[in-house]
Amino acid sequence: RPEMMGLHRDKLNNVEFNRSLRPLPQFLGVDIFSQWPDGRYRREAASLRVEKRTSQGLSLNATYEYSRQYDDYSGPYGKQDVFNRHNEWALTAYNAPHRLSLSFMYELPIGAGKPYLAYQDWRRFLTNGWSLSGISSATSGEPLALRAQFNNTGDALNTVRVNVVPGVDQTVPNPGPALWFNPAAFSHPADFSMGSGPRTHPTLLNPGNQNHDLSASKRFALDQERSVEFTASAFNFLHHADWNNPDVVIGTVDAPNVNAGRIVGSRGGRVIQLGLRFSF
Repeated sequence: RPEMMGLHRDKLNNVEFNRSLRPLPQFLGVDIFSQWPDGRYRREAASLRVEKRTSQGLSLNATYEYSRQYDDYSGPYGKQDVFNRHNEWALTAYNAPHRLSLSFMYELPIGAGKPYLAYQDWRRFLTNGWSLSGISSATSGEPLALRAQFNNTGDALNTVRVNVVPGVDQTVPNPGPALWFNPAAFSHPADFSMGSGPRTHPTLLNPGNQNHDLSASKRFALDQERSVEFTASAFNFLHHADWNNPDVVIGTVDAPNVNAGRIVGSRGGRVIQLGLRFSF
């Protein structure tokens, strides 16, 4: 077992020695990580949906879901110890506990047949046929999957997790791009040893995501069968920046990862699109 090995650091680059550490040294490699699903899975969830059917020109749909998902196989780095699946049990790598979505469509109350600005002269071409629609979504972040910078197990393990430093707060006040979590709360395992940390962290999450799209359209009726519709859409119209995930690699004392816990960059700028459609 890797955690029972002595100090053989000078042999870490010896291929034959590394193969001797494996449970099946006669094989160059055994692929057990690409078989999905490969283990246990459990999901707990509750959801709420509110729907307003079209009345007075407005329709609305809102959905909220809270969920917690657990398994012993998902994640970007695979399992640390395939012989102790109980230790692999943790939140799924893609578990986002909170999800909220909202969509609406609203015909503005102006123009012909509406309570306001119901002109019959040339001004009707300016006021008739206006509508707004939008979609908003917000999702909390997925759990952090911390990993060690070096796999000093002689390839006996596919991946190595980090150790948890007792008594050190893993959070930081006002987390942001400069520091999202406290990397000093975790340490790199010693040679030929496994990390004590969980496969995915139970409370530390990646930054959440939110997006808001808004469209305005104007329909010009040419006759009973033909019309032209102009649409202006703004995707992420609030220009909200979704931060990238933080660096989750923990280095050694001699070779620390200076970017651990930091966030570099964001995604999701505003995009404006104009469209014209002719219907006949």
